[in-house]
Amino acid sequence: MKQNKRLLPFILIIGLETFFLCLIPVLPTHVNSTDIALVLSSSTLGSPLPIKMTYPKNSHSDDTLAALTIYLEARGESFAGKLGVAAVIRNRMTHKYHSDGTVKGTVLRAKQFEPWMGRNPEEVKFDQTNRKMQESLLAWRLVQDGRKVVDGAVLFYNPQLVKTPHWAQVNRKVAKIGGHEFFNKHTI
Repeated sequence: MKQNKRLLPFILIIGLETFFLCLIPVLPTHVNSTDIALVLSSSTLGSPLPIKMTYPKNSHSDDTLAALTIYLEARGESFAGKLGVAAVIRNRMTHKYHSDGTVKGTVLRAKQFEPWMGRNPEEVKFDQTNRKMQESLLAWRLVQDGRKVVDGAVLFYNPQLVKTPHWAQVNRKVAKIGGHEFFNKHTI
């Protein structure tokens, strides 16, 4: 029996300052194949984001802290789901919605991102060999150009894991990606 072999597209990341090469396979799935196509549009490929990997010993860089937040919030989600969470962090920073406009002041703000409730970020290390952590960092870097991933959403939750919060009943749902539902700050 002849097997049908598919060539998978890859996302290539090259960091010149620390010299590393990373190929991330992009697996087409029902949930995210359209979103991956949007992410890899000509606007992204035409203006690559600078990639600089720095990992201070005593504190995480902004990129690493954002990537860890995305990883912990969406490690079981598709790449599109990680992009959605990354966009929420960026949108909160842009609009200073429960944020002081910085990565740290957004993701570590009290009672905003579940992974940091009662946990010190220094307890979680960024593992460069972990594919899901690499995807989370890539998602963070890709949303920096302002692309509309979740239509301005600043809130999200997983209805399978938590009781519906009050804000989900009064704000407009703008997207559902995987297990997460995304909401913007405009009321219904």
